[in-house]
Amino acid sequence: MLTALTTEHFTLQSTRAATITESLGRSTIYLGSLSASLVALALIAQGERTLDLRFSALVILPALVFLGTATFVRILETGIEDAICAQAINRIRHYYLELAGEHGRYFLLRGHDDMEGTLANMGIIASPWRPFFSVAGVVGMINSMVAGALAGVALDALAPRPIALIGALVVVAIAFAMHYRFGYQRFLRALGSIEPIFPTENATEPGRS
Repeated sequence: MLTALTTEHFTLQSTRAATITESLGRSTIYLGSLSASLVALALIAQGERTLDLRFSALVILPALVFLGTATFVRILETGIEDAICAQAINRIRHYYLELAGEHGRYFLLRGHDDMEGTLANMGIIASPWRPFFSVAGVVGMINSMVAGALAGVALDALAPRPIALIGALVVVAIAFAMHYRFGYQRFLRALGSIEPIFPTENATEPGRS
């Protein structure tokens, strides 16, 4: 049993590393595409032809919004996978602590396999504000700003510029709220579907006096 759990622990840790690598790679691709697109629009803007700039923005920005949305969803999925792996590792660590007995005090990290215990081992306090500081939250905010820019460019062709600016800000706020709501509920639903065996509030931690 110990050998099997040790192998599983190693596999889970490798999976966590893979999720972090994928998250970094996807966010890099998105930000690189965004930077290249902004440079292209800046070069077009130097031509002082508003129609060309608007047309180019209406072609480029929708593609960026799609790429940003796909990146946000996948980074969210990798974050959920990472959290589930961390929860599984905590459950295995609880077995280590049981085997260690009184020597379990040498384990700094605890073996609670609920969401609170999982986040505590990462040095994170569970809070509704945490998604704002995650990679998915950053990508969601940037993607919302791109969506707002797209709306602003479209409205600028149909309405006075102040109205277009206000409309763009409204779209940014709505888009970010949608990103946040989707991501946070998806995260809670995924982790809430796993029934903890050693929850923080009820479990007696082995090896802790």
